[in-house]
Amino acid sequence: MLSIARPGPAAAPVGVTLAQSPVPATADGQAVAVARMVRGILSYSRWPDPVQAIRLCVAGAPLYGARLDEAASAAGRTIRIRPLAPGEGPAAAGCDGLYLGHMAATSRAQLVAASRGRPTVTIDEDDPACRAGAMFCLSVEPAHLSFQLNLDAVSRGMVRIDPKVLLLSRGREEQP
Repeated sequence: MLSIARPGPAAAPVGVTLAQSPVPATADGQAVAVARMVRGILSYSRWPDPVQAIRLCVAGAPLYGARLDEAASAAGRTIRIRPLAPGEGPAAAGCDGLYLGHMAATSRAQLVAASRGRPTVTIDEDDPACRAGAMFCLSVEPAHLSFQLNLDAVSRGMVRIDPKVLLLSRGREEQP
């Protein structure tokens, strides 16, 4: 399923919502699916300077982050998971990616804003409408996982996202 979300007066920027293959309805099954999705997203990302090891910072309290360490590599690069301390910004932590879990809306907005103008892929698990401005916003349902691609955030970002990221909507994880 591919649908373009057109912004209305109070809507989020133009985005693309993609449906993912069904996933197990268990918390562990959903965490595994999220880890695969994150690995897929990062594998289709190209930073302005070559990145040998992707530093994925995790902020807030992720509901589906228990298995993110299983996203250990993407397109031949190691992914290092690092918790972001409260009050610590993605720039100071040297984040190549920022995974946002559950947190106050003001904290979320501050972290996304701090990532703008920096080569950082932003993935949010707790903002399915993508209103805070992350590049990718996950929607985890009991039997499936989908994400919204925030075209405005991607187009303004310093990290290039290969259009093949759309393959994730078919449950395929072909490496670029």
